[in-house]
Order: sequence, then structure tokens, then C-alpha cells
Amino acid sequence: MSNIRSVCIVDDSPGMRKMGAGFLQKADIEVHLAKDGYEALRVIREARPDACFIDIEMPNLDGLKLASILRASTQFKHLPIAMLSSASSPFDIQKGLLAGADLYLTKPFTGDKIAKALIDMEAIIDEQ
Repeated sequence: MSNIRSVCIVDDSPGMRKMGAGFLQKADIEVHLAKDGYEALRVIREARPDACFIDIEMPNLDGLKLASILRASTQFKHLPIAMLSSASSPFDIQKGLLAGADLYLTKPFTGDKIAKALIDMEAIIDEQ
């Protein structure tokens, strides 16, 4: 996964951030963490990650709004985004994709789901 060297994980759950970071760090990927959308905006501007995993349900600024803000930004409109949620209905998935997510992963996620998402994000970067 040569194009993805750093990733931002945005989730209000410390356990989910830790679990996601563990999977990614095993793949030698630098991980940046944020607990809500506002913190994520700061982290993304400063760290410039190659991709983001964003939880939908968060306080302050949720994942759907964060994805929309990133897509409206000239700087980050092409940043690969994987939306994370425990909601798995077709409506929920469509909502995430319409907000700007490239991928939609249901929780709980596994190392295999993360690895597949990284491969898919790599393809998105290659297409740009």
C-alpha cells in the first residue's frame, strides 16, 4: 500500500480509535486520531493524511457533515474517506456515500475489513 502512508481515524470512542490504530500500525501506517469532526479538521489540515476512516455518530460535528466539508474543500476533495457505522441498512449506507464517503464499513470492523478498505483506497488514489 505504497500510496497510503498515513491515515486519520475519527471516532468518539477511544476503544474504536485504539483498535483501528492497532490494525493500521501493524501495516506500518502512521495514524492520526481525532475524537470528533472539529478535531479531525485540525488534524487533517496539520497532518495531511492519505486517507480517513470517519465514524458517523459523533458529538459536535458528525461524520456526515465532516465528509461534506472535506468534499467541498479544494484541498481535501479527493481524500479517500471510509465511513464507519454500526448502522447497515441500505438507507444508512446511501446516506454515507451521498455525504462524500468512498467506502462504508460496518462496525465492528476487523483487520480484514481494514485491509480491504486500504486496498480500495489505494485504487481510488491511483485513479486520481
